[in-house]
Amino acid sequence: MDTESNLYLKNMWYVAFYEQELKKGNLIPKEIMGEKIVFGRDNRGLPFALKDNCPHRGVPLSCGHFDGDRIQCCYHGWEFDTTGVCQKIPALAPDTPIQVNKIKAPSYPCREVNGIVWVFMPASKMSSTTVLPQVTDLLLAANKKFRHVEKVVLPCNIDHSVIGLIDPAHVTFVHQSWFWRSKKSSKLKIKNFEPSPMGFKMARHAPSNNSKGYKLLKGGTSTEIDFQIPGTRIEHIQIGEKHEIISITTLTPLNDQETELNQFFYSTLAASSWFWWPLRLLGRTFIGQDLGIFMKLKKGLENNPNLMLVGEPDAQARWYYELKKQWQKARQDETQFSNTLTGGQLKWVT
Repeated sequence: MDTESNLYLKNMWYVAFYEQELKKGNLIPKEIMGEKIVFGRDNRGLPFALKDNCPHRGVPLSCGHFDGDRIQCCYHGWEFDTTGVCQKIPALAPDTPIQVNKIKAPSYPCREVNGIVWVFMPASKMSSTTVLPQVTDLLLAANKKFRHVEKVVLPCNIDHSVIGLIDPAHVTFVHQSWFWRSKKSSKLKIKNFEPSPMGFKMARHAPSNNSKGYKLLKGGTSTEIDFQIPGTRIEHIQIGEKHEIISITTLTPLNDQETELNQFFYSTLAASSWFWWPLRLLGRTFIGQDLGIFMKLKKGLENNPNLMLVGEPDAQARWYYELKKQWQKARQDETQFSNTLTGGQLKWVT
């Protein structure tokens, strides 16, 4: 199995929560990349993230009390603000010359965009002057929010999860449905790919005519699919000149055996509001099919088999591994990441 150093991509933003999951006054513990983190939302509505240990004796801060301004450890009552700076140690006598604000629980940069709470996972200790990259552009105006379709935990590491996300060949066998497509409808696909700043993009094209779901969309429909490291798939469907559908899948590695998948959806079509619940059930069906095959994959991986990537159907998986190498090399060399993929035309049957 990959070691942590080459399994995880650090110095990147990851999805932590959707806004409704992180309410004011609550403390929520979560593991990301094997690191225990406590998340919260302060009285102003701003999200924050701290290492989930009191720096005194290591008790999880998530077990403490949060009044919307300070977190109080349940063991000795030490109090921290939402940046992790210690504000009070109750056991200290009033005249003790200790500067408690020199004590700090490590923090993680945390931002909320489009109702999605993101956390930045640094490779090393950060300073106050560290310049952070922009959060992933999800093609939605800042005042717009997604509808959360579904969240599941896949029982495998981030690499297997990403390959499943961008693998075109499994669709024929995993996503057989009367409302989408059947094995008998398989046909040769020829798609053009081009590099994007953080990954690769399937160039805009007319949707596959063997997918029943796309046939419901009329008026010059076209779609573009962009994959970006560390694990984001963005499908943008243009419907005529006025309407669009944005479908986002993000992957967050919880540890080396589990990966969280979040699916977000947005549409300007009025019909999407009328048929939201049926659409949600369809989305849940698709993700459930993926979860089912990943449960089988987990059983197979217990045998530690030799794995392979074969031909053009697996080209995107090879590109993903190449992007990881480039990102990690840039981090080790302390240079700017530069995507050297060239893209090209790929063929497969699905």
